Amino acid sequence: MLDMHGQDTKIDELIKYLVRVFNGIELTQESKIEKEKFGEYTKEDEIVRSQDFFILPKELDPLLEEWFVGFTNQDQLKKTLKFKLEELKKLSFSKGKEPFFLVKSLSNHSNLILSKKSHNNYSYLIHSYLIKVFEQRIGVKKVKDEKRITIRDKKVYDLVKTLSLKIDLLREDNLPKEFVDVLIGKSDKKIHLNIDNGSFHYILTKLGDFFYNFSITSVANTNKIFSSRGTLLNSKNLINSRSHNPKHKDAIDRVFKSFD
Repeated sequence: MLDMHGQDTKIDELIKYLVRVFNGIELTQESKIEKEKFGEYTKEDEIVRSQDFFILPKELDPLLEEWFVGFTNQDQLKKTLKFKLEELKKLSFSKGKEPFFLVKSLSNHSNLILSKKSHNNYSYLIHSYLIKVFEQRIGVKKVKDEKRITIRDKKVYDLVKTLSLKIDLLREDNLPKEFVDVLIGKSDKKIHLNIDNGSFHYILTKLGDFFYNFSITSVANTNKIFSSRGTLLNSKNLINSRSHNPKHKDAIDRVFKSFD
């Protein structure tokens, strides 16, 4: 699948990367040294990965959701997932004794050449995660009850209360506690927002640290959250509301920073 600019999506890039690692043609520290030793190494002929390429499952979730929404219909999505699932299951990676770990530079987006071991550990992580998500999506494996949203940090109640005070998050007949209880499945109350969808999407991107199993899709699946105009928010219209500079961004950032 290609993005709007005719390029591979991030999901397709990751799958192609997994194939390269499995086939032993991904550039590694060992292969670079070996090629330089025999005078065969030319950087232009190899794929040198930027540090930004290596994203963890938590960062992958919103990209997967956006990728799913990009398909014309559910039949096309399931057909594509079945095909990619078959391709993924032809690959295998051993689980490393140590989890994949990468320290990224915040000052520049540097290029990285990882060791064979690091590539394998990262591939195992992404490979197993994509298989799990694809199987769940097409119904090969049902999502277990423990996949519902649960609270990681009880400070989220105070955080949502503060957001409500600072940016008028909820309509006056909705309480902050009711919003949190809806997310974790403890309330059937219909929640009506009092802010624009772009600002709400931005809140969701930052709210995940306070919950387990939190994603835009899991929030939409509550089927109880409505926009300020009364529209039921689903995965598609939530994802399409993404804004890099929403109306309440600065105020939202200040609230979350106060709860660090």
